[in-house]
Amino acid sequence: MLCFDAHFLACLAVGILVVAYVLRNLIVLLATQYVSPLKALRSPPSPSFLFGNLREMYQQENTGLLFDWEDTYGHTYAYRGFLGGYRLITTDLAAITHILAHPERFQKPDFVRESLAAMGAGSESVLTTESDVHARQRRILAPAFTAAHIRTLHPIFWDKAAELLERWTHLANDQKGLCLSVDVLPWLSKATLDAIGLAGFGYQFNALSGKNDELADAYHLIFSTARKLAVRTILETWIPLLRRFRPHSEVMDRARAHLTRVGVELIEERKLTMAVELNKDGPYQSLQEYPRQTRPRDLLSILVQSNMASFASQRMTTPEVLCQISTFLIAGYETTASALTWCLYALAHDHAAQHHLRAALQAIPRDSPTLDDDIAKLEHLDWVVREALRLHAPVTWTMRVAMEVDDVPVDNPFTDRWGTVCNSVRVNKGDIITVPIQAINKSKRIWGEDARSFRPERWRNPPESFKNGLWSNMLTFLGGSRGCIGYRFALAEMKIFLYTLVRNFEFSAEKGVVIEKVFNIVARPIVKPANPTTAIPTPTNTGPTATSAPPPNMMPLLIRPVEAFSDIGDAADFPDGNQ
Repeated sequence: MLCFDAHFLACLAVGILVVAYVLRNLIVLLATQYVSPLKALRSPPSPSFLFGNLREMYQQENTGLLFDWEDTYGHTYAYRGFLGGYRLITTDLAAITHILAHPERFQKPDFVRESLAAMGAGSESVLTTESDVHARQRRILAPAFTAAHIRTLHPIFWDKAAELLERWTHLANDQKGLCLSVDVLPWLSKATLDAIGLAGFGYQFNALSGKNDELADAYHLIFSTARKLAVRTILETWIPLLRRFRPHSEVMDRARAHLTRVGVELIEERKLTMAVELNKDGPYQSLQEYPRQTRPRDLLSILVQSNMASFASQRMTTPEVLCQISTFLIAGYETTASALTWCLYALAHDHAAQHHLRAALQAIPRDSPTLDDDIAKLEHLDWVVREALRLHAPVTWTMRVAMEVDDVPVDNPFTDRWGTVCNSVRVNKGDIITVPIQAINKSKRIWGEDARSFRPERWRNPPESFKNGLWSNMLTFLGGSRGCIGYRFALAEMKIFLYTLVRNFEFSAEKGVVIEKVFNIVARPIVKPANPTTAIPTPTNTGPTATSAPPPNMMPLLIRPVEAFSDIGDAADFPDGNQ
């Protein structure tokens, strides 16, 4: 009997240890939440013990939730996360500056890094690494994103923009002067995927032409498996074992395996090419002897050079290189496609701004010998791009976790739930912080009463109150050492596509179509019927691989060639006639 009891107790102890190991993240979370000083902050009521305010947060871009919360609780407050844990959210500029300026104290939470890795970035990507590893990777990658190198990529952007224009023109001609309903999102996604494939890696996706490509299909699969906020999503965050049993996990694994296979092929092909160049250009025995000023600056060459480097400070391992390839393919097309989609959406709802932009674009001849410089310096185009990225940031928020106890300063004192006036926010190690990018970009305190309106001319005299962020005094590309390294690439590509498309097409919104945002790494549009009983309209064409069923993410717009109008500025013939 004693032997049986001892055996039972031993098994019980092992079982408890196994459960504790599996639930270790959850246990740490509960302990952190119990002692968090964020409990002293004012906060909205929590509708769910399990979800807290997370369901509301998921829809906040469609409901204006964060604006309502700020009006009620001030610029610095807490909302509730999983199992009622308090999370800091602030739009105070001093607090945001402090958080972004100290990446060693405030890092991406593990669950955010795991989510990005699972979406294709990998665990050793510049998106998912921290501290010295991140700094080393960013230093190695920097030459591929200088202004001078981005200019060498312009011909690729022009070619893909012209190809998209040709396809839309062909579709529009079939309409014989009538408006054409086009789902612009998949078209722009295919065009920007082709562009990053060629510009970064010399890879031909041929997505815009409609040719099947396994790698393009793999990326489509990754972005089409967005998970709604659900119990499973939350539990996977804190119980990593559950991630092994995700729906579509086998299909996703195959997609990621294909990404790895293509990445290895790209690396090996570029190594052979570089070896030939070494032998052709001189008696160089190694890459280190090759003159630095004449080394290739494209992204793939820089990655391969780092893989072959002798010094640890200049070297990336093969797994690291593979992660960067996947990361920049994803970031290089999905974010730009999202930004262009929302920019056309904004112009479709403001025909006056669209007319002014088109007039400015048409003043620059397509055969101008200084076309690239003319576009870069075109004031009104710059205003439209800035305003669209302010109102419709592809990434609407980001998260950080405190790595140590800290007092986060604020510009404006706030009152906590006990009535105490505070000049800083105390955070403990493990406390989670949300940086509300879009809420800051639309803050009335910064941008004025019309902050949530599309008004490109505001950039004639932008506000002086906010001198933060990597670009244009806003947080769309974040800031600090974790700011978007590829922002120049995205801006150049956007301007070339807008010059090509808006110069030649009128865009308008379809009457009665309501567009909302859903989130799967970036903000993607969906159609919500104004009346729940109304069927979602299916655009005439959704891209080279259109099907009869409407896609879950879509942006249907009405387009018509400019020459179809007797007066370019007249939009009266569009069904909704919005101006």
